Amino acid sequence: MISDSVPWREELLKVAIALERRAELKRWTTRTGFLVERDLMVGMFTIRRLIESAKTSSLLSRERVSFGMHPLTGRVPGIYDRWAYWEYYDMDSKRQTELTVQELVSLFIHSFVLEFYPQSEHGPATIWVVSDHDRHKWLYSISFARVAALFRRVGNEDVIYMEGPLDQTITRLSQHDYVDAGLAQYDPYPFVEKRAASRDTLVGAFPSLLGGREHA
Repeated sequence: MISDSVPWREELLKVAIALERRAELKRWTTRTGFLVERDLMVGMFTIRRLIESAKTSSLLSRERVSFGMHPLTGRVPGIYDRWAYWEYYDMDSKRQTELTVQELVSLFIHSFVLEFYPQSEHGPATIWVVSDHDRHKWLYSISFARVAALFRRVGNEDVIYMEGPLDQTITRLSQHDYVDAGLAQYDPYPFVEKRAASRDTLVGAFPSLLGGREHA
């Protein structure tokens, strides 16, 4: 259980900056690959622990992130086939899908394939990932920029409203939730200055969280 989320968030922001910088490199070494993999896993584990410790918005785990999805074209790859994953999935055929943040984190932590490449003439820096659970269906792709943006969002998150019992069921709203709902503006990002809203306004903006809860 995380008692103080501040150092975890600070580390998450450092990871986001490191990923953004490495994504812009023209040449990667074996050491670079290790550092990228380490930062991705540390970042995903940090988000999972923050969620499980009730240190984030109640909505964070449900937020949706866009992925590319590449279908399996032959037999299901085995454990030693992961190093040539492109031979088993249609890398030229991609359709968009969405995963929740909770699903995204589990995908990386339990990854069967986790590969990545810096930006090049072929496109932006990209991560290829699939879990053991999904490898018989498809492979996912996501940009470094999208992952870094998620790390930045969680790292900069500030829970500014709480309601309910002081346990993991307490309803928590962040400044990002207020902005997304049109109740505040960044002034500048990631801070919000005017965040006053009546409870009725909050219930109207977040009915799934507050609609059935009596005000404590």
